[in-house]
Amino acid sequence: MQAHIWLARLAITLRQNSEAERSIAAAERSAALAGNHSHQTVLELLRAALNWNRGRVSAALEQAQAVLAAPDETSKSWKPYARVLLALGALRRADLDTAGAYVRQAAMDWALGNTYGPACAWMVVQTTEAEHGAEAAAPLVEQVISPGQDRERLLLADPAAAAWLTRFMVRRDGRSAEEIAVTARALATRTGNMPALEAAARHAEGLVRRSATDLLFAADHHPDPWAAASAREDLGVLLVAQGASQQAITVLEHAAAGYFTAQSPRDVARLERRLHRLGRTRDQADRPEEPGTGILGLTRTETAVAELVALGLSNAQAAQKLFISRHTVAHHLRSIFKKLRISSRVELARTWMESSR
Repeated sequence: MQAHIWLARLAITLRQNSEAERSIAAAERSAALAGNHSHQTVLELLRAALNWNRGRVSAALEQAQAVLAAPDETSKSWKPYARVLLALGALRRADLDTAGAYVRQAAMDWALGNTYGPACAWMVVQTTEAEHGAEAAAPLVEQVISPGQDRERLLLADPAAAAWLTRFMVRRDGRSAEEIAVTARALATRTGNMPALEAAARHAEGLVRRSATDLLFAADHHPDPWAAASAREDLGVLLVAQGASQQAITVLEHAAAGYFTAQSPRDVARLERRLHRLGRTRDQADRPEEPGTGILGLTRTETAVAELVALGLSNAQAAQKLFISRHTVAHHLRSIFKKLRISSRVELARTWMESSR
């Protein structure tokens, strides 16, 4: 069983989701045959990580929370990764207080040299930048990108880190940005150009080279929905800089939809602000004729549905949470769209976040 767990963890890291699924299933079968339940929490965390890779964020966070609450000692060394998932989920929801609480523990895990140290370090960097800005995060970024095994471990722990760190350093130190891209390329080459690592390398290279071709490749080939949306956002930003504003608007709208799929309303809201600055206008014919009545005009059930959908839940997930049918959720969504004078789930996420400020 241990071998299956190790293979599942490796496959999850490399975003080989089908292989991870097979390894987890094999580990579960081995545990059942042996009557061994001591690794159930570990298997639950692997399921959480796999769901995260596939963009099933709500399920992943529920599983990670269960792992964190588990009392067994077997999963103790795995719990730092559960905190990383929960912190990242909170960060994507713009819940910085919750993210910060998890990150404080992640910082301790990083300092103690935990197996998941690189992932913890990466979470600390992202949350610090979100809470306190680039200047506060800069010393931490310098630390995690220092040459050596730790940088490679970080880019392997989360391939999306390559582009984030490259983007951060492009504005501060072009040479360091190039070195990150070189490391990402070396990892991709050494692992046989696995899709996640190849997409990550092309994404980082696209930022350094200002290459629309590389960024488009990354957007189309990242197996991680959030990373794919990030690459598409970078492509849109590049198109704006090149003067192709109308083309950029289309690309950025697709990026916003990708972030919505990845259940990251914080990123959706940022892109909506960028699109507004670009002067995007919507065809009024697409809007309902009836005047909107705003968030306050929603019924209690509509408010509950709107909140869950704005957080990225599917109709089926919202139905399960509210103990109603998917058809009822769809009915409420039509009413919500009419009252808010919107026509998409992305607009709902933006409207909900604006009303919560």
